[in-house]
Amino acid sequence: MSETPANIAWIEKPDGERVVVGGNLALGRTVGSDLVLPDERVSRRHAIVHAQGQSEFWLVDHGSRNGTYVNDRRVLQPCRLRDGDRIRIGPFVLTFRQAGESGVASVPETGSTVHTLVDMQSAPCWLLVADVQGSTQLAQSVPPDAFAKLLGGWFKRCQKLVETSGGTVNKYLGDGFLAFWRSAATPVAAVSMTIRDLHQLQQAGRLPFRFVVHHGGVLLGGAGTMGEDSLSGPSVNFVFRLEKVAGTLGEPCVVSAAAAEQFEGAVQLRALGAHPVPSFEGEHALFGL
Repeated sequence: MSETPANIAWIEKPDGERVVVGGNLALGRTVGSDLVLPDERVSRRHAIVHAQGQSEFWLVDHGSRNGTYVNDRRVLQPCRLRDGDRIRIGPFVLTFRQAGESGVASVPETGSTVHTLVDMQSAPCWLLVADVQGSTQLAQSVPPDAFAKLLGGWFKRCQKLVETSGGTVNKYLGDGFLAFWRSAATPVAAVSMTIRDLHQLQQAGRLPFRFVVHHGGVLLGGAGTMGEDSLSGPSVNFVFRLEKVAGTLGEPCVVSAAAAEQFEGAVQLRALGAHPVPSFEGEHALFGL
């Protein structure tokens, strides 16, 4: 008998109903949520369960008024879920279940169709990594509830900006995220708009963060997560290294030469000179906003 894939997961409601987690599962009070929790103590768009990697599922609170709790601990930043974790939102206690963990082998009966990507394809993509600066110190300087709302609200605003321009938040990183846009399906003007909007969000100053942008070939697919794209390749490694370089330079936004060439003047950039990028040979021309 073949084993159940570890990338199949679901949420069990108190009444025993099971809801399969696809790429994203939105939890909230509004009817448009994937999992509707009808109670005034639940925010309209309360939280999201996000599938990433081959078998990881993360819970992100969207700055909810009353908070989200996993095993009775408030979620202050994106939290990886494990089989059997209890998620409490308002008066609702939900259980996260994942096939292949803790002996769980049965997949819930559901009308949803689950797809597992097995083919790899290469495609040019825009890549963006954003990271909150000094999150540890910030978390220690404000009450936990205030920090959770601040960080969750930031994730929510950034996700909306990315998705409005046709992009996808592919991976949450504790206090940051990786987003991408397929070049063939996304006009340069749409990505440019997101870059400008994120820069305006930086200037608003509610939460200090930096972000970097790169453009290059990316491998998509492989052992994906239920319809979500799994990203890999040198360009993905480069953009993560670039984020570290931006921190060293003290720049709030850094754009690679490859991305700057694609923008073709759609975003006003200033030259930062050539700098080494760890694990990549030579020096690389970089630009800032």
